[in-house]
Amino acid sequence: MSDFAALQQQWTNWLRHPQTSPQPQIEQRRLTIYRELFFNNVSSFVNSAFPLLQQQLSTEVWQQLLDDFFANHHCQSPYFYDISSEFYQYLTTQRHLLADYPWLLELAHFEWAEIAADIAEGVWPDYQQGDLLTNIPVLNPFVWPLVYQWPVHQMNKDKNNLSSVTYILMYRNLENDVQMMELNPLSLQVVQLLQENQTMTGQHLLDILAQQLQQSQLALEVPFKQLLATLLDKQIILGVI
Repeated sequence: MSDFAALQQQWTNWLRHPQTSPQPQIEQRRLTIYRELFFNNVSSFVNSAFPLLQQQLSTEVWQQLLDDFFANHHCQSPYFYDISSEFYQYLTTQRHLLADYPWLLELAHFEWAEIAADIAEGVWPDYQQGDLLTNIPVLNPFVWPLVYQWPVHQMNKDKNNLSSVTYILMYRNLENDVQMMELNPLSLQVVQLLQENQTMTGQHLLDILAQQLQQSQLALEVPFKQLLATLLDKQIILGVI
């Protein structure tokens, strides 16, 4: 190891564990200021990324998480915008905490997904307006159907949160604002069909849906058309080709 690499490792060890690691040969006051700035910067990113999770936990528990994350988690990305992903990965290893708060990981994933949706890269497709049944619906490329065992969008610290299967669509509209739509099993299935079959007309998708649900097309046609209209209004479906 080069002298410079050794110095970097010494700095890193001291920043993580100032009470037990050898101190770099720098004035204590400057070291303390530097560590506080670094820790506060990382903490600020975590706090802003997971406000709902922070609200659900006591101040003591949250601070312990921040301290342990800073000291012991080895991030795989050097970019600050990846701190939310790194903190989520860190939470997956906290077995005792997850036993005490069984909803914690799903709530953290829900908040991380909002950030991931905001920074996801992609290209908007071409489309035009037209009949959604006789033409091929064009799905917004920035949609993420999510299924949770807890009502992560309605968690309340002052109530006894009960497990309840929850379907959520996270998406970005044409103004690049991240939005959320609560789904039911039928609307979730339709969104998944749209994702998996992007060369089929709406009528063909209705045929597949009727086969999957073992129901007649006649019984499904009205709710299917209403759902497509809702998805179009929310820019989840952009138009047709």
